[in-house]
Amino acid sequence: MDMKMADRLYYAPQGGHPGQSELLTGRAVFTEAYAVIPRGVMQDIVTSALPFWDKTRVWVLSRPLSGFAETFSQYIVEVAPGGGSDRPEPDAGAEGALFVVEGELTVLLAGEKNVLQPGGFAFLPPASGWTVRNESGAAVRFHWIRKAYDAVEGIDPPQAFFTNEQDVAPSPMPGTDGRWATTR
Repeated sequence: MDMKMADRLYYAPQGGHPGQSELLTGRAVFTEAYAVIPRGVMQDIVTSALPFWDKTRVWVLSRPLSGFAETFSQYIVEVAPGGGSDRPEPDAGAEGALFVVEGELTVLLAGEKNVLQPGGFAFLPPASGWTVRNESGAAVRFHWIRKAYDAVEGIDPPQAFFTNEQDVAPSPMPGTDGRWATTR
């Protein structure tokens, strides 16, 4: 089976509210080891706001002390047109990764504008002073993973980089006859 990157789809929550007569059967499950968050529970009622962000709502998927997440947090972020933040990362010791699933996100780092589209990925080292904006005419949705950076003596911190997973050929996993592949 020949997998093409254009065939890939990403899930992005749309928010909203269920109908008043709708029977709700999706339930999130949290344990000490994992969490299962069905897409049906990704409604407006469970969104959060972040400080220093405009026209933005966030679904918190994991955060420190939520059972299984002791060292990182993961959000799905939705930014409306014209929204974003000049101070997105409040912790200078945190490194971050952004992965766009819908729309277009502009990340400004060291004076350079980087535009991410679906499949777009950014690694942002600690204290890098990045900013983020939605300069498009439609909402953008992306995953944001934040983690406290662990310095290793004798190794410089990693540099920021931007890429798109659709530009990386998938590598089939062994024993799957090409039905399961990953990009690295």
